Amino acid sequence: MKKLLLVTLAVFAALSCFALNIPKGTIYYDNSVTKFKEVKFSYGYRDAVGTVLVTMKHEGDNIWSYKVPSTIRNVYRYIFTETTLADGTYNQYNFVEFKDLIATDRGERRTATSELTITANYIFVPQDNTNKNWYQGEWVSKESFDNGGSTPTPDPTPGPELPKANCDPHSATVPVFYLNTENKAPIESKEEYVSGSLYIDALDNEGYVSSGSKASPLVTEVKGRGNYTWIGFDKKPYRIKMDKKASLLNMTTDKSYTLLAHADDNYGFLRNTAGFALSRFFELGYTPTAEPVELFLNGEYRGLYFLTDHIKVSSNRVKIEEQDDLETDPEKVTGGWLLEIDNYEDDPHITIYKKDEYESPMWFTYKSPEELSYQQEAYITNFLNLANDAVYAEDKSSTEWEKYIDMDSLVNYYLVYEILANREGFHGSCYLHKERGENTKLIFGPVWDFGNTLWNMNNTFIHEDWSYGVKWIDQIAQFPRFQNAVRKRWLEKRGSLMPYLRAEVDAFIDKITMASQCDCQKWPEYGNANVLERKQAFYDILSARLAWLDTQFGTVDVTEEQALQVSVYPNPTRGNINIASESAVSAVTLSDLSGKVLQTFQDASSTLQLNVQPGTYLLHVTTAEGVQIRKIIVY
Repeated sequence: MKKLLLVTLAVFAALSCFALNIPKGTIYYDNSVTKFKEVKFSYGYRDAVGTVLVTMKHEGDNIWSYKVPSTIRNVYRYIFTETTLADGTYNQYNFVEFKDLIATDRGERRTATSELTITANYIFVPQDNTNKNWYQGEWVSKESFDNGGSTPTPDPTPGPELPKANCDPHSATVPVFYLNTENKAPIESKEEYVSGSLYIDALDNEGYVSSGSKASPLVTEVKGRGNYTWIGFDKKPYRIKMDKKASLLNMTTDKSYTLLAHADDNYGFLRNTAGFALSRFFELGYTPTAEPVELFLNGEYRGLYFLTDHIKVSSNRVKIEEQDDLETDPEKVTGGWLLEIDNYEDDPHITIYKKDEYESPMWFTYKSPEELSYQQEAYITNFLNLANDAVYAEDKSSTEWEKYIDMDSLVNYYLVYEILANREGFHGSCYLHKERGENTKLIFGPVWDFGNTLWNMNNTFIHEDWSYGVKWIDQIAQFPRFQNAVRKRWLEKRGSLMPYLRAEVDAFIDKITMASQCDCQKWPEYGNANVLERKQAFYDILSARLAWLDTQFGTVDVTEEQALQVSVYPNPTRGNINIASESAVSAVTLSDLSGKVLQTFQDASSTLQLNVQPGTYLLHVTTAEGVQIRKIIVY
């Protein structure tokens, strides 16, 4: 006889958590904050691409409305992209994104932490218009809105309080990196190095060792690095090349490092952190290391930076047998390749056309070797063309592509970028390497550049996004063997994903909290004044992403035998959950999809009452046979 445990789910739902019917006509909007006059829709999907100007109609009491044009009601997405305010001010960057008639209303720029379907009886109320944040807000019932004739002001959720940092002249909570150029020469180029010196004061921070000193610094050269991050921000990233190998802050011993500014990361500097952590979680082999430092450049405080490995072939980084420049030996030219799928034609590269010469090409920038002989160029060009032909095979049951591309590494690499919705992951900064040998394959990795993490997040796969022009993955994703391998790996790792990532992220934020405040004083425009708040925003939007991926890949790989041991019903539910188990239940834990534990109960014999909003959750049931996880849906 199965032991029966009754779990009562008392549902306390905020209005905004309900899924409602979407209108196909008028949508109402509280214009009292934003004061729009006109809205230009940009829309696009497959054959439907363009813009249309929509004039807001005044409905009274600061309520304005607009009609969804019939021409775009069923396109994949349409976006407020260009607006004219009532005072005539033109603003190109404010927008709310709508996907397949679903309003994605809350989140960071071009992203959403939740998706709601909205009826005409509900009104979108913007939070404020500060720093172009009007896309943040909530949907409220028109009845509630009309009561009192003014915009309802929901009780704000107090943000986490920050410990106050002493920034005179820096926080002194992370190591301090002193970089000086000869005669204080400016660093103005990504191509030309400037001579200089450096030393690092670890400040007795646990786990760190100082390198050099003011009196005896390390000799180095420095230049700019990056593409958009170099030209688009005053806070610049740098490339460091020392004259001797050294282990800076206990990182891998080498001459080459980077100083990443993360000026484009308003998620508490978490984008790269999360990407690198997920790379380690999915066991991708070499993953770059990054350590926070406060940078002084020629005596001037420059803010919080991240000392990071420079990706290269070496015994401590990409561990393949290095190939000499201009090598001609037929055996040696087969390997020691470090390549990057790139989106900058001016870098030294091999050009491969997707299908024919009329399609946009793929540029494979060669990082190692750096200069190619005729033999090297001929070999790698032929290899990439063969791989390309196999990837574009019309018969998607073919396994020919697997002769050239390592399936396991691609599956893990793909999941890292898919989880983080990084649509640029197969567009640029996509590294591959190949060991020596005729039968060796292209291995995906190391990971790099998560600047577009959880940015413009729609509930679509990254390989479906036309805007970045993804390379190869749009084709490989059609192979059933790849699909099955992805799902299998997802189910293997899903249960421990968020607990692992939370531990990594929480430790990182704890480390940089004080230094981030000093960085914000230097660079207030970059949006990381409260990294505790930004961390929660990161968790919120990541949870939404994971919830959608769960609908695509599943939650936990439960065998038929295991399913018979523990059953959870009814599911979906509006209130009650029954847990039936072959053996005694010792604990039941309810978590959200981010892995955050909501409630834990050790007394399995009692009736449990959980206060949760409608949504999707993970129920962890512990028995003598182990922990089993079930996804439950509460209406």
